[in-house]
Amino acid sequence: MQFSHGVAPREIIQQDFKLLDTRETLRTTWENEELILIQSVEGHAHEGHGAFRGHRFPNTDIDDICLALRLHPEAIKAARQQLIDEIVDYVERTIHGDTPTALQTGNNAPLLGINTLRFLRVEARDVLAGIYLGGLRDDTDIRKEVEQKTGRRIGGGRCYLVDKHVIHRLNLDGDQLAHGEFEERIAEFHRDGLIVGHEKAHEEGVTYQYIRHRKGPGESDDAAIVASGLLWGIGVAIGVFLADAIDTLEKYVLSYRDQDLELARRVESGYSSLQFGRDEVHRLIELAAEPEDEEKELPDSSLRHLLSIDRKHDLCAIESHILAVEGVKCPTIGLGHSRTSSSWFYDSIRKRVEELK
Repeated sequence: MQFSHGVAPREIIQQDFKLLDTRETLRTTWENEELILIQSVEGHAHEGHGAFRGHRFPNTDIDDICLALRLHPEAIKAARQQLIDEIVDYVERTIHGDTPTALQTGNNAPLLGINTLRFLRVEARDVLAGIYLGGLRDDTDIRKEVEQKTGRRIGGGRCYLVDKHVIHRLNLDGDQLAHGEFEERIAEFHRDGLIVGHEKAHEEGVTYQYIRHRKGPGESDDAAIVASGLLWGIGVAIGVFLADAIDTLEKYVLSYRDQDLELARRVESGYSSLQFGRDEVHRLIELAAEPEDEEKELPDSSLRHLLSIDRKHDLCAIESHILAVEGVKCPTIGLGHSRTSSSWFYDSIRKRVEELK
């Protein structure tokens, strides 16, 4: 029997995808755009945005989205994994001395299908440093180290394979798990069968779910990209962005694991030219942490928001971030879901970097 508690109706899923697809153009191929937009529909269902009009369906997952859109889940998972694998291949070529001269795949296509990256000339060693920083800064245990070191509350969590039937039996839902505080209950969730092993990954009702360990204001991915660029150069900023993209794409693939963290550790252990360590990771976490006492929040753009083109200026957020790091003035655009002013944001991050220096 198909699990349906808290799952959005097929018709509204279809409406929301159509609205997104009509309204937005991403700085990538249309095939990749589809892979990204289906995840945005999942977010809309959880939060009651878009065509859902305030009605929240917290147990909707990307399987439900694919089936509603008549897409083959396994084919979508494989296509998203391929985008990750091309970044991994870039890293492996660099580690083995066959250093790429451009941000391209082995078949000379731009990474993630983003043609802007084709024109950038950055040092591969800097990109790997950014992947290292970006992969580790998102780890909840390393964030906790920074909390203990600085006394700042940041928050964090981790994705797990969970059984949606058990979520319902325990009177929980996906929204509660994503926004609550469950660090002390992780072992209990394993015992109760809410968190399951990889051998059950493809069973009906099992999904890859974020469970928050500790509450806190969180981190801004935009801030991590721009701050790393201001401190260490554009190549590092691109690496942080690629790690963030992996973190998004890995939420719906054939084999669930923490692939951005895995790749960061691969760089740490296998790349002898890496000149960064945990001190730099901690520094970046501090810079990207959302302040608890400021009225205006930093933007935290999803991959869709980073690539969504502002048609008035023919500019997307990741391109604006690149220009800001390189000191090139460009038009002000809205960033993230809150449409935060990019000019205010860049001034804020430059001030943070100067204060930390």
